[in-house]
Amino acid sequence: MSVLDEIREIMEDHDLEVTLNKNTVIGLHSSVPIILKVYVGRRKASIELEAEEDLRDVLDELVESGEDIESLVDDVLSELRDIAIEIGRALENKGYRVELNLREGENDVRDIVEEVTEEYEEVLEEELGIGEEEF
Repeated sequence: MSVLDEIREIMEDHDLEVTLNKNTVIGLHSSVPIILKVYVGRRKASIELEAEEDLRDVLDELVESGEDIESLVDDVLSELRDIAIEIGRALENKGYRVELNLREGENDVRDIVEEVTEEYEEVLEEELGIGEEEF
């Protein structure tokens, strides 16, 4: 089994929707559009987290339906981080040098969550006259 197939299998075992693109394996989470991206080179690999373009729209819909998006996104990020570590270990066991570059992507996602939450709170304050203390 190739390294890319092994990565794909780990992602599929965790219910990620997987796409292979040359030397890159991309796993999309089913709850919110956040991806785990694994680049595989000759003897090194890089693992990153990224927000898909429609993350903000999905979070807008979820927050409007009453979903606790901070908790949901925290759970998804934690799950993707665990998967990244599992993939990293599998690659290291095959002799790859692995770089986990998750923090920047996590920060980007958290910034989007914060923006969506703040915008929703502002809309509620304007439309309903509800202040922050009533949340």
